[in-house]
Amino acid sequence: MILMSRQLGPRTSRPQLSAKRELICASDDAFADETSAVPGRRLRRELSVKQRSNSIQIATSICLLVVLSSAALVHSQTSSTDRVVQPPRKGLVPLQLPDLTKLEAGVREQIAKLQDSLAVIVKDPKTSDASLSDAYGNLGRVYHAYSLTAPAWFSYFNANRLSPADFRWVYLLAKLDQQEGTFGEAISKFRIARTLKPDYVAVPVNMGNIFLELNQLDTAAESFNAALQIDPTNAAAHYGLGQILMSKRNYAGAVVHFQKTLRQVPGANRVHYSLAMAYRGLGDAENVKAHLAQQGTVGVRVSDPLVDALPDLIEGERVYLSRGKLAFEAKRYADAVTEFRKAVAAKPDSITARINLGGALTQVGDLKGAVEQFEEAIRIEPGKANAHYNLAVLLARQNKHEQAIEHLRAALSVDKNDLSARVLLAQQLLRSEHFDEALTEFSRVVQADPDNEAALFEQVRLLYRTGQFKQALQVIETGHAKYPQKWQTALMLSYLLSTSPEVELRNGARALDLAQRIYKATGAVQHGVLIGMALAELGRCSEAAEWQRRLIRSAEAADVDLLAKLRAGLTLYEDVKSCRPAADKSLMDLPF
Repeated sequence: MILMSRQLGPRTSRPQLSAKRELICASDDAFADETSAVPGRRLRRELSVKQRSNSIQIATSICLLVVLSSAALVHSQTSSTDRVVQPPRKGLVPLQLPDLTKLEAGVREQIAKLQDSLAVIVKDPKTSDASLSDAYGNLGRVYHAYSLTAPAWFSYFNANRLSPADFRWVYLLAKLDQQEGTFGEAISKFRIARTLKPDYVAVPVNMGNIFLELNQLDTAAESFNAALQIDPTNAAAHYGLGQILMSKRNYAGAVVHFQKTLRQVPGANRVHYSLAMAYRGLGDAENVKAHLAQQGTVGVRVSDPLVDALPDLIEGERVYLSRGKLAFEAKRYADAVTEFRKAVAAKPDSITARINLGGALTQVGDLKGAVEQFEEAIRIEPGKANAHYNLAVLLARQNKHEQAIEHLRAALSVDKNDLSARVLLAQQLLRSEHFDEALTEFSRVVQADPDNEAALFEQVRLLYRTGQFKQALQVIETGHAKYPQKWQTALMLSYLLSTSPEVELRNGARALDLAQRIYKATGAVQHGVLIGMALAELGRCSEAAEWQRRLIRSAEAADVDLLAKLRAGLTLYEDVKSCRPAADKSLMDLPF
C-alpha cells in the first residue's frame, strides 16, 4: 500500500464499497475433490466475536460458510433522489442522503427517522453545536452499522467539525479511513484521537497495524509498545510485536510475544501457526510440530468499544444475519439455521439470507432444504453467480453432474474469471465423460492458474486420451520450467520421457537425471521406480534390474501391490533383449 497523506478537510466524494459475496466454503485447495469438502467457495475475512475477558476480542479469519454481505446496501451509497442536507453552518459539508428504497421496511424506517430528525435540527438556528454534532454523529453511526460508508463519513466529518474535542467522531472517521485504505488520513486522525483520549488502547493498536501493513516496522513497534504502556497484557499489541520481530528474524523475541498472546487468549489458535514459524526459525523441530498441530482460524484483535457497539444499532433482517453468523462460527449450526430462517422471514427476497440459510442447512445435513434455498435465490435473482455455484456443488455431491454443469455455466456467464467455478465445471465434465469440453476447461484453469498441479495432470491425461502425446509433454515441460520445485510435476515429466507412446519423444538421460534428483531428496521407493525405468529406456538393462532388486529389498515391509509391481518391473528388466518400458497411453496407473 502507498501511504496517502492529505490534509484534513471536506471532500466531495468518497470511494464506494465493493460488494462482499455471500458464499459457502470449499477446501483450501482450489482443485480439491468437491464431494469431499464442504460445498462452496472461500472468502477470508476478519470477523469479531465479543469476548470481554482480558479486555480483548477474539477475531476469526476463517473459511466462511456464512458471510454477512453488504452487497444489498452498496447500491444505496448514492442517492437516486438527490436529497441533500445542506450545511447549516460554516465549515460543514453537504450530506447527500442515501437511497433507502431497496432496504427492508424496518431499516428504512429506522434511518428515515434519524434523517428527518437531523433535517429539523439543522433548520433551527438555536440548536447548539453540541446538539447538532450529536445529531450528525448518531446518524453516522447508523450509516456505519449498515455499511453505508459514504454518508457515514460525511456525517462524522460534520460532527467532528462541530465538536472537535469529542473523541468519538474523529476516531470513527479514522476507522473509516483505515477501512478504505487511506492510511495517511487515518494516521492523522488517530494522532488527534490519541491527544483526546490517551488511554483508549485501540488507537495505538490500530496505528501499529497500519504501520505494520506499510512495512514501517520501527514505527509500528512504537505504536504497539505505546499500547502496552496503557495495557501491559494487551494480546493484540503483543501479537503485533511478535509479527514485527518475525520480519526482523528475531525469532526468540517473537516467541516471547506470541506466548504472551496465547496466555491472554488461549483460544486464539491462529497464533500457534505464528509460533510454529518462529520455532522453525530457531530450529526447534519439536515445537514446530507441536504448534502446527494446534493451529486454527481464531485470531485476536483489540477491544474497541466504539466500533464494537455498532452492530447493536442494526435492526430487521441484519439482526438475525448477525446472530446467525455468530452461531455458525461457534458451530451451533441448528441455532444458525433458526436465525437465518428469521432473516428470511423478515425479508423473503434477501439473497444474503437465502444463501446463508442454505449454507447452514448444508451443515446440519438438510441438503434438500439447502437446494431449495439456493433455487429460491436464483428465482429471485437469476444471475446470482454464488447461488448457481453453491447449488452446483450440492448437485455434484449427489452425482447429478449434468445439472451441476448447467448451473456452473450460468455462474461463469456472470464471471468468466471465476476459477473455482471453472475447476468444478472441468471436474463435472470429466465425470460426465464430456472429454473434449473437459480438456478445454482444464486447459483454461491451467492457463489462469499455472500453479494448479492437479489441473495440470488432468489436462495431460486428457491430451493423452486424444493421442496428443507431444502436446502433453510440452504442457508438462512448461509446468516444470515455471515450478521446478514441484516434484510431482518433475516425476510426471520423468515418467513421460521414459514411457511416451511416441518413441521419438523419449529422453532416457533426462528422465534419469530428474528421477535421481527427486529420489535423492525423498528416498521414496515409488520415486526410485522411475530411476529403473529411465535406465531401461537407456538400454542399461542389467543396471535397471540391479536397481529394482535394491528397491525390492528396501520395500519388503511395503504393501503387497507395490511389491508386485516392483517384481513385475524386475522381470522386464531381466529380459536383456527388450527391457524398454512399455508405452503408457492412459496415465491412469502411475507408479508414483
